[in-house]
Amino acid sequence: MVFDVIGGDVLERSAALVRAGGTLITIAHPPTVRPDDGRALFFVVEPDRAGLTDLARRLREGRLEVRVGSVRARAEAAAAFTPERRIAGRTIIRVAEE
Repeated sequence: MVFDVIGGDVLERSAALVRAGGTLITIAHPPTVRPDDGRALFFVVEPDRAGLTDLARRLREGRLEVRVGSVRARAEAAAAFTPERRIAGRTIIRVAEE
């Protein structure tokens, strides 16, 4: 699954990152592209301050845990998801330098 929050050119390039049978989800606007062997969905998101506050509280209390397997630069995004590179945990793609 690829989750796009930017749209435009980023959304169009993201379709190539989806594996066969996978899904491209965007919240920016209805998708203009579709992965070769997958689907593309538009997910409408509305601000939910209470929900985000609850997630932050759960994280602080240790009741919400995200297992990060690796953090990769944007240039490594496609290679990070090849079958040979499978790792336990989530793969994070860094889109901005610190």
